[in-house]
Parts: sequence; structure tokens; C-alpha cells
Amino acid sequence: MGHLSDTRTSQIGLPKNWPPNWNSGEIPYVFNFHSIGVKRLISLVKQGHNYIENRSCLKFKEYDPRIAVKQPNNFTFLQYNYSGVLESCCLLYFSKPYGRRMVLITPTCAMPAEVAHATLHGMGLLHKHREPFTDTEVKEVFFFKKCDRDKEEFYNRKT
Repeated sequence: MGHLSDTRTSQIGLPKNWPPNWNSGEIPYVFNFHSIGVKRLISLVKQGHNYIENRSCLKFKEYDPRIAVKQPNNFTFLQYNYSGVLESCCLLYFSKPYGRRMVLITPTCAMPAEVAHATLHGMGLLHKHREPFTDTEVKEVFFFKKCDRDKEEFYNRKT
């Protein structure tokens, strides 16, 4: 699929830093296999991805970390890390528009919706402290391209 221009991206309502390689709706990701609790990390992330995929047009594709880092400079991917520190996973860690975007999963981030929330931060969605994402912002990311109408109906049920 072609690249969305910056103007088109803002018209659709995607985050300002939405990378072109995500325009197909496929979001690449890797795991930091040097993290503690790798099995738990993989399980939690897959549940969070399922939570998003069941409610959106987005798909997540796992990459080998050694291959992801060798992609062109504008290839953007999420890198999931696990920390045993009891802190919120509602944190924004990436600092550049392209390349690796770190998503931190912690013991307090154990529900699929919480992992999905951390993932959305990695994808560029922001919100004010102690406030949720707005429904409009989430829907613009979840449904920026056409997909199965049943998914939008499922999302609208607020399950």
C-alpha cells in the first residue's frame, strides 16, 4: 500500500508521528529476549494484541529482532520489554519518529486492555495524565482503513 502523506495522515486523525511502514495496518514488533520474564512478556503481549486485533483493522506481525534492526532507517517497530518493577505501564518511552519504539510491560500491566493501552502509547497515541485516550483518537487509529464492519460494531459495544 502507498504511503500516506503528512496532510492525509492528519486528515485521517492518525498520530503525527505515524510511520509510513504502518500504512497497511500491519504493525511490526519484536521482543527483547534479554528481558526478565520473557515467557510472561510474550503471553501478555499476545493477549494485548488480540485485544486490539479483535476490535480494529490492525494486525501485529512479529519480527526477529536481529532482522528488524537491519531494516532501512525509516522502518518503525515496537520493541516489548518486561520489567519486574512495580510501576505503571502507562508510559511513553519512544523518542524518535522512526526505528525502535520501546513498550514497557510491568507486573501492574497484566490485563489485555492494559497491554493494549501501553501498545497504543508505543504507536504514538497520547493522553493527559490520569485521563484515558479519547474514543475518537482510538477509533481513528483502529479504523483508519476499511475492514470488516463486524469489528467496528464489536468495538462500539465497549466490551
